[in-house]
Amino acid sequence: MAGRALTVGQGTEMDRGLPDLEIAHVLFVDIVGYSQRLPGEQAASSRELQEHARATDEFQRAEARGELIGLPLGDGVALVFFRDPAAPLRCAEELWRRLQSGSTFSVRMGIHSGPVHRVEDINANLNVAGGGINLAQRVMECGDSGHILVSAATASLLKQLGHWQLVDLGEAEAKHGERLRVFNFAEDGVGNCALPQRFASPSVKRARDAAAEAASPSLARVCLLYKRGAQPDEDVLRSLERDLRAAGCSVFVDRHMVVGVEWAREIEAQIRQSDAVVCLISEAAIPSEMLGMELEIAQDASAQQGGRPRILPIRIRYEGPLPEHLARILDPIEYALWRGPDDGSAITRGIREALAEGGGAREPARSALAASVTPSELESVGGAVPLDSRFYIERGTDEQFCSAVERGDSIVLVKGARQMGKTSLLARGLQRARQAGSRVVSTDFQKLNQQHLASVTNLYLALAGSLADQLDSDVWPEDVFDERRGPSVNFERYVRRHALQDPDARLVWGLDEVDRLFSCEFGSEVFGLFRSWHNERSLDPSGPWSRVTLAIAYATEAHLFITDVNQSPFNVGTRVALEDFTFGQVAELNERHSCPLHGEAELARFVRLVSGHPYLVRRGLYQMVTNGLTVDGFASEADREEGPFGDHLRRYLVLIAANEPVCDSLRQVLRGQGCASADHFYRLRSVGLLAGESPRDARPRCQVYTTFLERYLF
Repeated sequence: MAGRALTVGQGTEMDRGLPDLEIAHVLFVDIVGYSQRLPGEQAASSRELQEHARATDEFQRAEARGELIGLPLGDGVALVFFRDPAAPLRCAEELWRRLQSGSTFSVRMGIHSGPVHRVEDINANLNVAGGGINLAQRVMECGDSGHILVSAATASLLKQLGHWQLVDLGEAEAKHGERLRVFNFAEDGVGNCALPQRFASPSVKRARDAAAEAASPSLARVCLLYKRGAQPDEDVLRSLERDLRAAGCSVFVDRHMVVGVEWAREIEAQIRQSDAVVCLISEAAIPSEMLGMELEIAQDASAQQGGRPRILPIRIRYEGPLPEHLARILDPIEYALWRGPDDGSAITRGIREALAEGGGAREPARSALAASVTPSELESVGGAVPLDSRFYIERGTDEQFCSAVERGDSIVLVKGARQMGKTSLLARGLQRARQAGSRVVSTDFQKLNQQHLASVTNLYLALAGSLADQLDSDVWPEDVFDERRGPSVNFERYVRRHALQDPDARLVWGLDEVDRLFSCEFGSEVFGLFRSWHNERSLDPSGPWSRVTLAIAYATEAHLFITDVNQSPFNVGTRVALEDFTFGQVAELNERHSCPLHGEAELARFVRLVSGHPYLVRRGLYQMVTNGLTVDGFASEADREEGPFGDHLRRYLVLIAANEPVCDSLRQVLRGQGCASADHFYRLRSVGLLAGESPRDARPRCQVYTTFLERYLF
């Protein structure tokens, strides 16, 4: 990355040896399609990008403080900020807006925080090198035109600094097989809301991420698309053009321009700058590849620009099926029908009303695909997802957990808030173990009654009895437990002699909902015993405990209850943390429900309501299909007591209402003040109400929870 720096922060002279390592916050910007431009255009676009970058407030502020190194890269720039982790994103946001105001090219951007060295290039200009800038470039390369992508490292910092709207895209493979977890920034019309192609599976590529449906303050620019030479298309076109101009709209029609490179650029520019694109669809028009391409440009621009332009289809004496290249864009959108000249004034009035409304496309009717799914074909939502369910979504952690269980790690932990899918993942891990030839048993601690938890002896008898029953043992614990030995010795002796008697067999024991033990006074004794089995594997690699795997699912922060880390099984072994569904995974589940959510804007609106909460996502889609709800209907009922999540929300209300200090902590979080009580934060996060890395950045898990809690706590 040689080249003269745009600006250089003031600093001390470098030593001649290895330069000091610093943490930098890098914005990497790339001109899309740079290599396809003519040499003169390349130089002009590079120069224009640098000028826009220099003009941003963030650039000038960091330059004045000596906290910036700017590097020209030929096909882009790299801005290396020091001190402020949020500076690159603020700069990216301003730069994006500047480029949208009339630039002839588009860019993609990547942001990462990491280590760099200040070095001199061959011309003795100050430059930077190191993983920080290299990873920023790789993050950028994960995006498409218009994307502002953020690495997981930077996203973690930003979450602690403000309320940035970052969408977790999951992991993508970068150079040399490296896996990068990437977040997308798209807010208030800035950025590209679409799912980058790098992240899209074949079934998800049709689902674009429209994270913002910002209404434009003035909808006056209209682009009319049609098939040249078709009738009555051109008569309808002239009538619409005349009426819209009379209403004060600026109307663009591709009628007299000479076809060529500049024509193509002008067409795209006019579509992207429009507030609405009105397309005339007739039997003569539907085979037109040009019309299909123009609609693809409009769809892409709408996804990038928060619903602008709005696509308004008008069918001209045609209500038949559309070819695939048009259907995937237009089928989800409500259309107007022109049967004859008498319909002209009504259609013009409808377009003007749509322009006045602003926002994205109108509410579409339910598609035939969604309507084809009946409640009998769906599964009830709640509890573990069956092993053969087509509605189970694999996450990145699934393979990590299942592989650890299959290969026989001593302790395999899966942690996640309530209703995150822990039991479903545990079941899949145990199934993998069965297929690998292991003996498998499972214990659900929710099934234990108060008598079982009255003492450690009662618990061990219950656990040993369950093992005997599942392994078809003829020896029952009541027959061999000797109170002189002590409860833990009795239980360990029973497991070793009667559950591990076969020296050639592995035992995989699934333990679900072990959180119930945290409130028992003897819980630490039980967990200490499990930890000792892990330690025994190191002391005696060929001993019986080398053939035992404990697969443990839990939600609560173990460190709040187990103070002696040497007695805890929760800080050893393989640990997996379940996270919310990414946008792409929600889109995939929507498809498996036959798309009750139509198009980009609806999917984004749904995600804003429920985030990626696995239970809410599945429950919401189930309710939409079974009750025939549109997205408007779902949104209006989602946070209501009688709505699709009524039982779920009422349960939370009962849970917190009896504890006024907890209610006070929630009120504090709802005011955006964080959570003063660390204990309350971790408990509320474990039950699934709150999200955040620490009490300071505590926030409600999703918008449904926010509005519901605000209604009842204030």
